[in-house]
Amino acid sequence: MTDRNLYLHVTKSCLFCIALLFFINTAVQAKNESIVVYTDLKGHHTAISADFRAIVKKSLDNLNKFKVIKGIKGTISGSKPLKDRFRAAAKDNVPWVSDVILDTEKKTAKLDFQIFRNNGELIFRWQDKFDVKSVKAFLAQLEYSMPLILKTKFLELGRIIKKDKRLVYFDLGETAGIKVDETYRVYEEGDTIEDEDGNSYGNLEITTGIVRVKKVTAVYSIAEIIVGQLSIDTEHWVKRTTEKSDNAFDSKILSVLENQVAINIGKNAGVEEGTYYAVFRDIKAINEKEAFRQPVGHIKVNEVYENFSKGELSISDTYDLSKYTITKGDRVEEVESPRKNMWGFNQTMTNVNATTSGKISTFLYQRDSLINVNLVYRLKAGVGTGTEIYASGGVMQSMGNSDHVFIGMDLMYIGGTALNMFISVDVDTPVSKNFKINLESGFIVAHDNDIFNGLNTSIGLKYAYDLF
Repeated sequence: MTDRNLYLHVTKSCLFCIALLFFINTAVQAKNESIVVYTDLKGHHTAISADFRAIVKKSLDNLNKFKVIKGIKGTISGSKPLKDRFRAAAKDNVPWVSDVILDTEKKTAKLDFQIFRNNGELIFRWQDKFDVKSVKAFLAQLEYSMPLILKTKFLELGRIIKKDKRLVYFDLGETAGIKVDETYRVYEEGDTIEDEDGNSYGNLEITTGIVRVKKVTAVYSIAEIIVGQLSIDTEHWVKRTTEKSDNAFDSKILSVLENQVAINIGKNAGVEEGTYYAVFRDIKAINEKEAFRQPVGHIKVNEVYENFSKGELSISDTYDLSKYTITKGDRVEEVESPRKNMWGFNQTMTNVNATTSGKISTFLYQRDSLINVNLVYRLKAGVGTGTEIYASGGVMQSMGNSDHVFIGMDLMYIGGTALNMFISVDVDTPVSKNFKINLESGFIVAHDNDIFNGLNTSIGLKYAYDLF
């Protein structure tokens, strides 16, 4: 290569780099437009002026739209008219001007937050009045509410307006810069953070799930629920996630130890203790992204950490298969609890192996244990032969990890106390998955009345009425 050719090559490379830097700088400026902030704190609490200005600056900097600059040439003091500030901003090519005034008294404060274009056009105004029981709590309340108000106004924070099975609709669209395949965190406002004197420090943010955008219109977007199918609801807030990876919230198994399972999502994705996740195995591909899937087991979450959760395999007729086929990397998906509270009715024949037998008609309520997936608690009440009042409470445990067959014991009272040791079987019905036929056989001991002692059998109907 000649010196002339080398010179031309270097020159072209430099020009290309300069053009690229100019493009990047222009893009950054387009995303974060410069804004100059004027704050003025009047009245009783002027000592917090620096803290107040810092909160205003941070709130504006948290917006994607603005970048707060330190100042402009000939910065106008708070006592000068707004038109002078606009003139100075226009002269320095600063497109936005923010004017924030806080007028304080001993127990109250009035806020007037305005944002203008440098031609004087008012774009945003927020006026509010606050109780000031504690200066520290008041500043914390401002630090919580100010970004919330600004992000809502400038379309960086939306709300769920509709939920339809695995899809949600939220009120941000193309005008808010929403793009397909972006992930958004969904959360709701939790309890108010208060000190012992009742001073408010804002509200907790409780993550309820993660969604991924599938379609964008001018004013709203449609997103698929990745995590939180049961916990996400209308009116929950929506904001863009900070995670860089598109697959950060794809739910998968991290580790398996016997019947204990860890999954790769936690509080940051809205996982809650007591929720259930199905483990799926792809059976046959439909296309590059989808496949026919079959659940091979269910996990009940019992410990939730920031970035992962731990649980145990739920009882099922395929428990042993699940235990040995579930492996690291398998996909999991939040599902409706396979275990439900139940109401039921039973008709029991007692002492069936003798010439004199009795009858007991009972209503049943049963509930799964919060601690052990194999345990179920139950209460029964009714009337027996001779109009004797019947009441019992007991516990039963899954046999062979089946969700249909249980063995248990009741402490019962029917004109006297006794024990009933039993085997209980639930049979699915074709009518509905919530209705089950219950067959039970047991042995009552230690009762004073012989018509209740001995072998007993019962038949009944159970109805699963709500989620666990």
